[in-house]
Amino acid sequence: MTNEAKHNPQSTPNPANPETKVEKMFEYGYRKSNYGPDELVTDAHGNPISVVDAMLSAEKAAATETVTPHLCYYSPRIPGNTGSAIRLCAVTGTILHLVEPLGFNLRDTKLRRAGLDYHDMAHVVLHPNFEDLVESMTDSRIIAFTAHATKLYTDIEYKPTDILLFGPEPGNIPDPMDIMAGPHVAEQVRLPMRPSLRSLNLTNCASIAIYEAWRQLGFKGGA
Repeated sequence: MTNEAKHNPQSTPNPANPETKVEKMFEYGYRKSNYGPDELVTDAHGNPISVVDAMLSAEKAAATETVTPHLCYYSPRIPGNTGSAIRLCAVTGTILHLVEPLGFNLRDTKLRRAGLDYHDMAHVVLHPNFEDLVESMTDSRIIAFTAHATKLYTDIEYKPTDILLFGPEPGNIPDPMDIMAGPHVAEQVRLPMRPSLRSLNLTNCASIAIYEAWRQLGFKGGA
């Protein structure tokens, strides 16, 4: 296949080469027919690349100048929520920290359904434990979002170096209060809601928090 055919969607692939034959059109370009359908991230031409290779390192995340606070999910369990958070962070310029253990495999197809590509994954950092997050982000203030707080999330003056911390989705595992209320936490805040109703979806909460912080910071970098 010529260079022009590789980069021009209107070009016709060479049928003599089965590896480059286009069989389907994917959201982020063409994918070679010999790749499986469950790959998580793809490059600009639809070819899968390593999830880890697409992510930020903890050291680079700490050194990156941001226009919004960082977002952290501690031990998330639902892949669709994390997929939506990755897209949220991509469009707002936010860095997302995922702290293991995760309740799913990063190659889960439910993440793929959120429309992720490698550009989105470039906003994600994976930490093996919470201590790794704290040690790598020494200049950051951790603000925990928890229903146990009395202060509202709008009562905080946010900084781009802040980390907005969210715990696991509700389930059979107790909320990790040693994480959400430990000495590393500078503030605990909550989102107001009617007392008779269940809590909001995790990424809905994170979206509200990120956009409030970004609003306070003048939507810098937005259009």
